[in-house]
Amino acid sequence: MMEIRVTGKNISVTEGMQDHLQEKLSKLDRYSPKLVESHVVLEKQKYIFRAEITLLAKHLRAYGEGRSKENIYTAIDQAYVRIEKQLKKFREKVKSHYKEHGEDAVAPKIRVAQKIRQEESGPETLAPEKGTIVRTKEFAAKPMSPDEACLQMGLLDKPFLVFMNASTQKVNVIYKRDDGKYGLIEPA
Repeated sequence: MMEIRVTGKNISVTEGMQDHLQEKLSKLDRYSPKLVESHVVLEKQKYIFRAEITLLAKHLRAYGEGRSKENIYTAIDQAYVRIEKQLKKFREKVKSHYKEHGEDAVAPKIRVAQKIRQEESGPETLAPEKGTIVRTKEFAAKPMSPDEACLQMGLLDKPFLVFMNASTQKVNVIYKRDDGKYGLIEPA
């Protein structure tokens, strides 16, 4: 049974909302039985309801966001659908990998760091721009290998992923390059 943490911003979390979340999120066990915890943020901004669901599993971090003008339940359902799609995609990737490499394989292996070092040309120089921070987001960086991070990037619709490298215990960033390959940024 996974732990579900619910936070409300400008909205009080009712028992009905918690029951709805429990009902929805308990259905996700069929896609990945090793779900550890989920953090749900329910928010009301003027006339828009917003729901963010972050789901943590052994080899997976899934994120879904939903917005609705009608009610918070519609926003929760939209976020749930996004999470469900990510879990289905992850399950299919793992299944196809098992078929290719046999049952001893755990996750697809992608060699990132060596390829990046070989392909990197000289550094580009850019003129610094004056800007302002418009959004700040906090999250717990899950320890994982660069190979697992590549697998996560395949599931996310984001251009990069910040994670804690399990072997070096340092924060790393993996990003998708224009040529479709992945890049890894490691601190010196």
